[in-house]
Amino acid sequence: MRKETLAGHPAVTVGAGSDRLLIIPGLNDPLMRVTETFWFARIVAAYCKRYADTHTVSMVSRPVGVETQSTAEMAAGYAAVLEETGPAAVMGLSMGGFIVQHLAAARPDLVTGAILGLSAAKLSDAGHETIARWRDWGRASQWNLIYREAVNAVATGLLRRGFSLGARGFDLVTRGPETPRDFIGAAEACLAHDATDILPEIDVPTLTIGGTRDPFFTERDFRETATALHGELQILPEIGHEAVIHHAAAFDRPINRFLSRGAQF
Repeated sequence: MRKETLAGHPAVTVGAGSDRLLIIPGLNDPLMRVTETFWFARIVAAYCKRYADTHTVSMVSRPVGVETQSTAEMAAGYAAVLEETGPAAVMGLSMGGFIVQHLAAARPDLVTGAILGLSAAKLSDAGHETIARWRDWGRASQWNLIYREAVNAVATGLLRRGFSLGARGFDLVTRGPETPRDFIGAAEACLAHDATDILPEIDVPTLTIGGTRDPFFTERDFRETATALHGELQILPEIGHEAVIHHAAAFDRPINRFLSRGAQF
């Protein structure tokens, strides 16, 4: 594992494959950037290693001070990352998928393949309501409410209970993220994002992955996104936004299959 800065973006990188995979995290990124603490960087590295048998894998946070940026403007920042590292397959997790959509549309010369991991062209009505609530809690500095509800979105069972206890402990030792405006701005960017019109312009191989119980997107959203992209689709039955943690095999299988065909794209 190495911590580094790529075009001003904090990054954790693992592996030494000749092909590259860039992972863009979701809305939670300003709450804990990938290099912010040693223990979180280790968690990020462990996740990246799931794809490191064949690729050099970097999870890349957004830089501090992007509170007024749209998802398209964030994508321009990631284009600068790829100009530094060279072209790569790019995977966006949740909101990160919004950024990938603009990046693939604007700079297909830098994107060898685009993966929308638990992401669609825009938020569902329920997803919009949730993100608006989190934005408002952020404005009111009620970070504990965001942490706890976010845990419920990404974890189940005993792991959810453990994360919830951790979130309560986190409340006691922090006043919230170091850059609260970055989270609030990211939430606003999510709420404003609608890539419906640009999806048909994307001319790189794509894979859309989504679960039927996702709290931010409907199954129809995932299907319509994949159709507009003329790309691959993987629906995960009875699975929600916890797919990355709790259903790693089901989530990773189509990704590794997609990545293995990189040389043929």
